[in-house]
Amino acid sequence: MAKKKRELPIAAATSVADPDRNWADDPDSKAYKDAAELYDVVEKAFQNKEEQADKIEEYWSIYNAEPDDNQMYAGNTQGYIPAVRDAINARTKRCLRQLFPSNGKHVDGLGADGKIPYPQLALIEHYIRKTNLKNIVRTDLIAGDVTGQWNLMLDWTTSARSVTNLVKKNPVVEMIDGEDATELGLSDPTDEYDDTEDQEIVEEGPEVVDFATEDIAVIPPTCTDLQKARAVAIRLRMSRDKVEEMVEQGVFILPENTELKQFCEPDKGRDKRPPPKRQVSGVGIKEQGTNKYALIYLVYTKLDLGGDFKQEAMVYYGTPRVPCGIIRNPLWSGKRPILSKPVDRAQGSFFGRSKIEPVKFLQWNLTDFWNMGQDSALYSLNPIWAVDPVSTPQWQTLVMGLAAVWPVDPAKVKPITQPQLWKDAVSICNEMKRQIWESMDVNEMMMGKMPQGRKNNQLMGAMSQEQSTNIVDHAMRYEEEMLNPLVEMLFEFDQQFRTDEIVIEQRGPLGTRAAFSPIPPQQWGTRYTFSWQGTEFQQSMQRQQQAIAWMNVLKGIPPQQMNGRRLDVTPILEAGTEMMFGPELAPRILVDEREMYTVPADVEDEMMWNGWDVEVHPSDNDIEHLRTHMRAATQSSDPHGLFKKHMQEHAQAIIKKRQANQQPQLPPPGQPGVPGAPGGAGPGQAGAPGGPRPGAMPGMPRGGQNPPGAIHPDAMAGMPGRG
Repeated sequence: MAKKKRELPIAAATSVADPDRNWADDPDSKAYKDAAELYDVVEKAFQNKEEQADKIEEYWSIYNAEPDDNQMYAGNTQGYIPAVRDAINARTKRCLRQLFPSNGKHVDGLGADGKIPYPQLALIEHYIRKTNLKNIVRTDLIAGDVTGQWNLMLDWTTSARSVTNLVKKNPVVEMIDGEDATELGLSDPTDEYDDTEDQEIVEEGPEVVDFATEDIAVIPPTCTDLQKARAVAIRLRMSRDKVEEMVEQGVFILPENTELKQFCEPDKGRDKRPPPKRQVSGVGIKEQGTNKYALIYLVYTKLDLGGDFKQEAMVYYGTPRVPCGIIRNPLWSGKRPILSKPVDRAQGSFFGRSKIEPVKFLQWNLTDFWNMGQDSALYSLNPIWAVDPVSTPQWQTLVMGLAAVWPVDPAKVKPITQPQLWKDAVSICNEMKRQIWESMDVNEMMMGKMPQGRKNNQLMGAMSQEQSTNIVDHAMRYEEEMLNPLVEMLFEFDQQFRTDEIVIEQRGPLGTRAAFSPIPPQQWGTRYTFSWQGTEFQQSMQRQQQAIAWMNVLKGIPPQQMNGRRLDVTPILEAGTEMMFGPELAPRILVDEREMYTVPADVEDEMMWNGWDVEVHPSDNDIEHLRTHMRAATQSSDPHGLFKKHMQEHAQAIIKKRQANQQPQLPPPGQPGVPGAPGGAGPGQAGAPGGPRPGAMPGMPRGGQNPPGAIHPDAMAGMPGRG
């Protein structure tokens, strides 16, 4: 499964039997015999999917606008109107916008202690960027509409590469007082030269792969939960290098007298129409002689591995009925790292139906009518001349040309014009396109076309709101079925397989703020809850305005009416700030001084020398820090200008502390007062000038005067009310 893994904890190692054993080298074991018998069931499951594979091939031909045998009209024109393709692309673009908002926040989480796990959230955000998940989701959404099934697979990969760095070195002293000093190995600190140095970099991380629906079989197909199915089979196509790697790791045990070259020959019997070949051929590239691979059946099932009960195992079939690998599922969670869900769930079936199935005949008829109209247009633009062959025996010499002269009697020649049927064909095609869009939950505005008829602001607002309903529902289902389990698996894979610290962008007030923060390997068993927040962000704008109004109401409630409860608006401030400004700026706007600590001046000097911007802590000894920073700035010449900026902040901190000691603290004018304070509405009390009225809701900014007859903004659909 994964290339590199940590040692099992004692509790996990003692609960299983032989976690590193491969039962493929023991034909007499119970696991081997059960796996050999299971192959016929797996092969039958893929044979039962032949009809589904034929339909999916038709669906991809429709999406790729490729004419096939389903077109009834065979004329001169071979055009294709990609109405279905346009509808699927429109759905994908708008769904992707819902899933991946512009503020860069994709995941929210909560720890077992009730706190927000900023480092863990930053880690998952890092993996989302590293795996290029947005592009993978884009192709998965398209494939889901075409095939009716979303499919993702998760794995952990480790790779090493060598890089060459240019470094500065001090030359070795060769002579001391006229004698050879090379053997002493002394270097001259007053001189240096450029040299190269090789370094090996090991990269590890998750890999998310979207695979074809034809390459997965679930036994039985009526089981709607992949984790509870008897067996789940995936067709893998491994290169020769990958097979060699699996053999070296002990995952594969090739049969006797089997050469690796022979093992990696394509199996046309079990892989008649490989989906990768179809996709490559669609862009005009052939793969003959350049794509040698081994077809492997990977089956997740429960086998008797020698324990007290059947355990989750991974079985690899390279040849029929001969397992080349039988190992225990290496994941500590025991899950099958496959996510496969139907776009529209059918009761009692694991697989769903394609979005193209209800409209495929409309698309084929649309193409036929369009080609008929184009042929009609061609005929109508070229008039036909009728002549009397008896009176005009030279009629064969009458060839159409510029400024042609015909030596015939004009009364004996008559033009015939074909009826212009292309106009009727265009009208029929437009009606078919609108029906296809309606059946696929797409309207004219999503296709970039304004609706016909007279339009006003209220109608446009209502259409815009109605347009987003189907897309939001589609995006929310993808979040629940695919993305939420995916982020949980990403965190579980990181807990099990990551062995080194990883440096990622800061995501929260971790000590003195720096540009990057190292995260050590996570401890297994630490419980966090993660959820995708794409559609939540898109839908929360109006709810955020209501939350602001409700916060104003809470601030105006006297403490004696709270029945022993205490008001803490900090979670509201954190949620609103993070939602408005994003996860990277929110910790800088709301700085939690409890999470900050004072740093010695010499440590700050080293940080600023390395280009890090250091904040001034209220508990710093400003006078002592200034003296130390002045000496360091003089020695380093302050190449980044950070010492000068930091010393100015220390000087301002000294002035503020002196002013604070000279006069009492008063709230600035215009701030809302303390809830329930006695007395009038003076400074520091509820209802102070400039403070929001309790329960007030922020309204839309007032623009200029509208032209006569315009609808009032409050009457437009989708506009929030005023407080």
